[in-house]
Amino acid sequence: MTFLKDFTTLNEEEKRFVLKWRNDDEISSFTRIKSITLKEHLKFIEELKYHKDKQYFLVYKEKEAIGVISFVNITLHSCEFGLYAKPGLRGMGKILMQEIKNYAFNVLKVRILKACVFKNNEKALKLYEKNNFSIITEDENMFYISLSNYSYEKTILS
Repeated sequence: MTFLKDFTTLNEEEKRFVLKWRNDDEISSFTRIKSITLKEHLKFIEELKYHKDKQYFLVYKEKEAIGVISFVNITLHSCEFGLYAKPGLRGMGKILMQEIKNYAFNVLKVRILKACVFKNNEKALKLYEKNNFSIITEDENMFYISLSNYSYEKTILS
């Protein structure tokens, strides 16, 4: 069983290991801001309390924290997501992606789920392809992808 823990309710230990994961080379190499300080991290978490268009969650499978999922630019129609698994933990992408789709389409009730992914992030691209995301556009470094609620429902029913 998996469950989501809102970043605004994390305890000190959870905040610290999320920061450690976030700054891990394996993860930060695929983020726009490569490294953040503890002070920046704590300020970011505190500010989440005041932003209705951003939600970040620590994902637990049973009693083990397995990764982070996020939703930003949340509107009535769409949102953008992000995810990363605990460094060194393999095979969690499928679980994290299922949690993202479930939360976006069933809780936020958006119609379109979007993300941007570095072109050299082969693992992420493979995961998104397996989950029926389409590349909408691209620039020099990134692909911009989306999945509609219709595509998601069609996958569940088939």
